[in-house]
Amino acid sequence: MSAQVKERNRLFRLIMVILVLAVLEGIGYIAMWANSRSFDWVNTKNYFKVRAMLMGDTTPDQRARYLSQPYLSYIPDPGYAAHGVVQHNGAGYRGQKIPLIRSRKLRILCLGGSTTYGLGVPLPSQTYPARLSALLNRSIGQDSILRTRYGGAEVLNAGLEAGTSAEELEQYLLKYRYYRPDIVIVHSGVNDAEIMASADRDFQLDYTHYRRLQFHLEPLSQPARFFMHSYLFSYLTIRLFYANFYYSGVSGRQCYVRQRGQQFAHWSDIAADTIRQGRGHLYLPFYRNTQSLYAEVVRDSAILLVLPNILNEKDSFVNNSLLYRDLCAENLRISAKLASEAGGIVVPFAYDSIHDPHSWLDDCHLDTAGEMDKAMVLLPVVVHCALQRSRCSPNDK
Repeated sequence: MSAQVKERNRLFRLIMVILVLAVLEGIGYIAMWANSRSFDWVNTKNYFKVRAMLMGDTTPDQRARYLSQPYLSYIPDPGYAAHGVVQHNGAGYRGQKIPLIRSRKLRILCLGGSTTYGLGVPLPSQTYPARLSALLNRSIGQDSILRTRYGGAEVLNAGLEAGTSAEELEQYLLKYRYYRPDIVIVHSGVNDAEIMASADRDFQLDYTHYRRLQFHLEPLSQPARFFMHSYLFSYLTIRLFYANFYYSGVSGRQCYVRQRGQQFAHWSDIAADTIRQGRGHLYLPFYRNTQSLYAEVVRDSAILLVLPNILNEKDSFVNNSLLYRDLCAENLRISAKLASEAGGIVVPFAYDSIHDPHSWLDDCHLDTAGEMDKAMVLLPVVVHCALQRSRCSPNDK
């Protein structure tokens, strides 16, 4: 065989190898794409997102939406971006970053779940805390008493998608109380009701039967991280070694429900049905967590405002889920009762407070117009509280 023929054969084999590798990479990419089409609230039910985490990619729109944190459970991932803007600031919450050290500004803390975070709006500036901040700054500028006392207003959005009373309590105790807010707005109850309505035989009073432990993955070490540049290698790695992180088995709630195979201690043996049917609140997590939260807020000398978490009366899920609806109503009653006992104020927010019924996106989330309606309901209550505080407490906390 001549040298020229041998050279052609080597070239042919090289081309075939390249074609085979290209086909395999194409198959890997298609497999990645096919497993990245489903909607996920925290953007981890997506092979490309998981791959970015394992590769240590810090590109804002490739970051995990939430991070697992010791003591705080999980927080919005600092620097995460979507819709072309940074959604989470460097301090780990949505919207404008508020300095930890107080200034002369009226400081308001908003605690709650996705209805505080603003799940229904694409931009942080469209959430009700951001709208309230803009409205308050305008009101302070127009009021001589408030203008003398405060150099403006700042509203911290501590909303946490799927956050329950458990997360609200722990995050206030361990993080947000250090911001020393003048007013704390608590907007809670829906997620606790959903957990109680869907509780199974694994139900635990600390919600460990429900809560996911991993919200992000740490980057791989080299050389494994280098091989993740291959789509085929990435697909096989995620499929073989990160299936529990990727899959929860519950459509639409993958990011919050505990992972398959997750272990936890079955320390509370009281069934959810027993708690739901009981007359007292001794073993009702929402009651006990909220009672503790309200007490701590008041103990820190902040004014407590309770914003009812109202359901969309026209939503089919609400009308077809009697237990969920009843538990939400019960949590509203509990919130009002505990607010009264703690010396707080219940904000007069109701279904009719939203002017356009089409502003409701689902059972509880609102669009940009609905978020503004919510801020407008809060505005006079917050201004009244600020005026009271300025008269009773002439010096900064």
